[in-house]
Amino acid sequence: MKKSLFNKGWTVETGDGSALSVLFSGGASRPEQVTLPHDRMVEVPRDPKEPHGPGIGFFHAEDLAYKNTLTLDENIRGKRVWLEFEGVYQNATVYVNDIFAGKCAYGYSNFYMDITRLVKPGQGNAVKVVVKNGVPSGRWYTGGGIYRNVNLMICDSVHIAPDGVFLQPVDVEEDLASLSVRIDTANEEMRTRSVYLKVSLYDADGAEVAANRMTATLGEAEQGTYRLPLYVKNPHLWDENDPYLYTYQASIMEGETVLDEECGTFGIRRLQLDPVHGLRVNGKTVKLRGGCIHHDNGVIGTKEFPFAAAERVRTLKEAGFNAIRSAHYPMSRQLLEACDRYGMYVMDEFSDVWTNSKVPYDYSMHMTEWWEHDIANMVRKDRNHPCVIMYSIGNEIPECGNAAAMGWGRKFTEKIRELDPTRYTINSMNMMMAYIETIARQANGGDDGAPLEINTVMNAMRDNMDAFMRDPKLAALTEEAAEQVDIIGYNYAAGRYEPEGTENPSHIICGSETTSPDLDKNWALVEKLPYVIGDFDWTAWDYLGEAGVGNITYAEKEGQTGPLMAGYPFKAAYSGDINLTGTRRPVSYWREIIWGRRTDPYIAVQPPQHYGEGKVISQWGFSDAIRSWTFEGFAGKGIVVEVYGDADEVELIVNGRSVGRKAPGEKKRALTLFDTVYEPGKVEAVLYKDGKAVGRDELLTAGAPAKLEAQVKCAGGALPADGTDIGYIDISVVDADGVLNMDKVLPVTVLVEGPAVLAGYGSASPCNEENYFDTTANTYEGRIRAAVRACGEGTVRVTFRSGNLETITEIAAK
Repeated sequence: MKKSLFNKGWTVETGDGSALSVLFSGGASRPEQVTLPHDRMVEVPRDPKEPHGPGIGFFHAEDLAYKNTLTLDENIRGKRVWLEFEGVYQNATVYVNDIFAGKCAYGYSNFYMDITRLVKPGQGNAVKVVVKNGVPSGRWYTGGGIYRNVNLMICDSVHIAPDGVFLQPVDVEEDLASLSVRIDTANEEMRTRSVYLKVSLYDADGAEVAANRMTATLGEAEQGTYRLPLYVKNPHLWDENDPYLYTYQASIMEGETVLDEECGTFGIRRLQLDPVHGLRVNGKTVKLRGGCIHHDNGVIGTKEFPFAAAERVRTLKEAGFNAIRSAHYPMSRQLLEACDRYGMYVMDEFSDVWTNSKVPYDYSMHMTEWWEHDIANMVRKDRNHPCVIMYSIGNEIPECGNAAAMGWGRKFTEKIRELDPTRYTINSMNMMMAYIETIARQANGGDDGAPLEINTVMNAMRDNMDAFMRDPKLAALTEEAAEQVDIIGYNYAAGRYEPEGTENPSHIICGSETTSPDLDKNWALVEKLPYVIGDFDWTAWDYLGEAGVGNITYAEKEGQTGPLMAGYPFKAAYSGDINLTGTRRPVSYWREIIWGRRTDPYIAVQPPQHYGEGKVISQWGFSDAIRSWTFEGFAGKGIVVEVYGDADEVELIVNGRSVGRKAPGEKKRALTLFDTVYEPGKVEAVLYKDGKAVGRDELLTAGAPAKLEAQVKCAGGALPADGTDIGYIDISVVDADGVLNMDKVLPVTVLVEGPAVLAGYGSASPCNEENYFDTTANTYEGRIRAAVRACGEGTVRVTFRSGNLETITEIAAK
């Protein structure tokens, strides 16, 4: 089916948009014009009294009604008309011309609707989408509304089913790749049609490298599946280092007339999995340097755009990651496409819950009725993307410790294998969750007890977690769940890795969720044990909600504990390697060193205002050190410098004087701490191996802010005039020599002029009272970001001002 965007011309209002709701509820908000994708939640001021406030970052959720008019030409008579919604959060009900068209409960599933019988050719058709967002419905910032694309699809009555083409690798060798191309067809007419199916594959230069065709007789009102073999000589294989993509075109032809076609990209690669070699891609063992990500994009909320997705994947790839886990729901089409292009392996995940709820209004309310629909749409969306190597059937599911409920896992796994036998399945299990659920059930005579907040429990047990995980009784509890899938996903259970190899030598393990501070010991196990295929950090990118889980606070004594999540005005988790606006935090560079991908040292400095105080830090926090040697008012006072580097010795030098040499690894591998005195000027770190200097890093003290330095980021150097994508403008506060000043907090006002709108504005600060729709915001660590979206052709002029500092940037919209 050919698609066109149906994103313009929408209005949104609170309530369900009906006369009855106005009558009984006393009114609704005034309709506002919006262009999709749209996230209402990020546009509403946060509320410190919001139910489940820390979990959703104190953002406010509302029921919404979106309305539009779909005008169709007369020539669509006899055609089929469909709508695809790539993501609506959540409980979406669709009406066309005031008639119920269908619904989808899951807020993360794409879904299709055949609206042919409801539309009238040659005139406008009213489309309404009602969104019901119960609070709380998620453990993180969910967003609210139609936050991904809506697509209009018009096709012949004989057509290819939505996502109905599957290029399945059968045998992939260096000289020949054998593919089986599955095409799902539908004949909506009450007569038999004689057609032929054609499929072609093109290389990156547009040359046809393989093709095939077959005749097909489509019975009246019949759906059918056909398979065509396709052979590609000397295939150019896709992997993380060489993400080569072909283009495919599948068509239904009647004579020389094309009735319907589907086009897309596809990568040829071979996957193998065993406990001796681990995961192999194209015959080479791959260890997954993974990170978990949520679906929000910082200052624009959950709105998904091609550039926002590509920028995330590109940044993560540059930071050394080669794999992403979508936590904890299916990934967007835009992210999948970016992962294909940049060579990023993907673990796509079905859901955070099955039948047991984690918050009152989550997907567990609907899962039993909707799982087949949602799993099918996830798999059909994913299966031509070479980046996807495994599907996760769930995250930290308590049913995994309940024998009577484990059948759900088998159902999900077999459904995935039926739809896509080319990829692996995994269950991202938290054994502590399964254990707690079992103990609670036993204590209550077989019924589930009151839920315990799992993150709080794990944080309290972090010093004893490894020993606890080694208990074979715990493994026995989840044994059936583990054996339903191809790969055992362990969340925070590195203590199981080595015992598993002895007790169950056929098992293959992946650290599906782990903490940053444990990377050095976890990665040593990944490298040591062939059946452990990788490690996925929580988290690769900071995210909204779960406020403050990675924050560091201070107390009289080291190691004191406090509440896991922070109060208002905290909005973000503050646990990501990359912050909300795409800047790498120091832990990201330490990770690169542990992975063996960086040889130079990296300097970060702990905040001197807390020198000598005890730290209160959860297991998801690493350090609050920043890459700065600018701390006004602290000259002559104590300061702690962190140097990341793998060497025999590390030397710290301040203004040309050696502070001393130390061997790294006293607390963590490749980490050296220097307790010294702050002096403005220059600090240097030198690595030594075998007595020779092998690497150096330095930081300079910044002078007074002299300039707002702008960096424009957008695809192709311009904004699309139709608003189908966005661009970022990142502002840095620098001195006269261009040195970033992270010490000064400046209020910066933004003004967008010309054919564009401000799509979001703010910093990476995890804690402030600012809104991302404000036009004045404070810098954080010397930076701030504006997202800009065009609404016509011309020159977009964006001005940033702070006191007497000003910078003006112009971007073409075309």
